[in-house]
Amino acid sequence: MATIKDVAKLAGVATSTVSYVLNNSKSLKKETQQRVLDAVETLEYKPNLIARSLKTRKTSTIGIIVPDIANAFFTEIIRGIEDISEQNNHNVILCNTYENPEKEEKYLITLLSRDIDGLIFVGTGKNPRILSNIKDISIVVVDRRLGNAFSSVVVNNEKGGYIAASHLLERKHEEILLLTGPLSINTYFERLTGYLRALQKAGMNRNEMLIHECEVSYDGGQRIMQEILMQEIDFGSIFATNDLIALGAYNTLLQNNVRIPDDILLIGFDDIPTAHIITPGLTTVKQPTYQIGTKASTLLFNQLYNKDQQVEHIILEPELVIRQTA
Repeated sequence: MATIKDVAKLAGVATSTVSYVLNNSKSLKKETQQRVLDAVETLEYKPNLIARSLKTRKTSTIGIIVPDIANAFFTEIIRGIEDISEQNNHNVILCNTYENPEKEEKYLITLLSRDIDGLIFVGTGKNPRILSNIKDISIVVVDRRLGNAFSSVVVNNEKGGYIAASHLLERKHEEILLLTGPLSINTYFERLTGYLRALQKAGMNRNEMLIHECEVSYDGGQRIMQEILMQEIDFGSIFATNDLIALGAYNTLLQNNVRIPDDILLIGFDDIPTAHIITPGLTTVKQPTYQIGTKASTLLFNQLYNKDQQVEHIILEPELVIRQTA
C-alpha cells in the first residue's frame, strides 16, 4: 500500500507539499498540485483519514439534521447537499429527529462529539436557542431562520402564502380554510402572513375559525380535516401550508364524498412528487428543493475554506404549479 512518502518521491516534492495539496491548506503552483494529484492517482494512494483527523481535528465530514426524511421535501434537499459535499470530498452524517426536540438535542451533541467540520441544520422550531452556544464549527440553517448569527437558505414563504391564497380567491371568491403547521415556526407564520395579505387585498377579514394548526404529516392532515368537517364552518377552498397536510386533507374529503375541485378547491405547498401523481393532481406552491440543498452546502463550504466569510442569507423564490385541484 502506497504511503505519503511514496507520493512525494514520485511527484518530486516534500511530504509536506503532498499534505498541503490533499488538505487544500496552502496555495501552490498549479503545476506542483497537478504532479501531486497525478502521483496520487498512479499509486492509488488513499490517505489515512482517521490519523489525519486526529492530527488536524478535521474529519472531512459534515452533519445534517432534518425533521423527517419521510417527507420528500427534505429528501430532495439532502440530495443537493450530498452532491456538493461529494464534489468537496466530504462525507455526510444524516440525523432524523421526527420533529422531536429531545432527539434534535441528542443528535446535535453526537455530531459535535464526532468533530464534524460543519453542520446543515433544519430545526424542529421547538428549541429556538439550541445553536446559541456553538462557536467552533460552521453552521448553515435551512428552511427555518434562527436569527442572524448563522447563514441561512430559505424560500420567500410570505410570497408563497400570498400567491396560493390569491389564486384560490381568483378561482372562487369565498372563505379560505387554512391548514398549517405550528405557527411558532417562522416558516408557517410567514405563509400565514402571505395568506392574510391576500385576504386583505380581496377585502376579506381574518377569521380565526378558519385557521387551524396541525401536525405536519399526512395523518395530521387527515385528522384535522375530519374534525373540521364535523363542525359547521363555511369555506369554499383550502390552503394547506404543506403538501403532506394537503394530501391528508385530500383523502379525508374524498372519503366524505366531497368533490375536488367541484365542491372544494385545494392547494398545497412544496410540490413533492406525489402532488402530480394523484388524480386530480394537486395544485401547489413549488419550492426549489434541490437548489436549497446545493445553495446551503455551497454556503457551508465557503465558510469552511474561508474563515472570514460573512454570514449570508439566501432567499429563493417559490412558484405556483397549477394542476386540477384548484
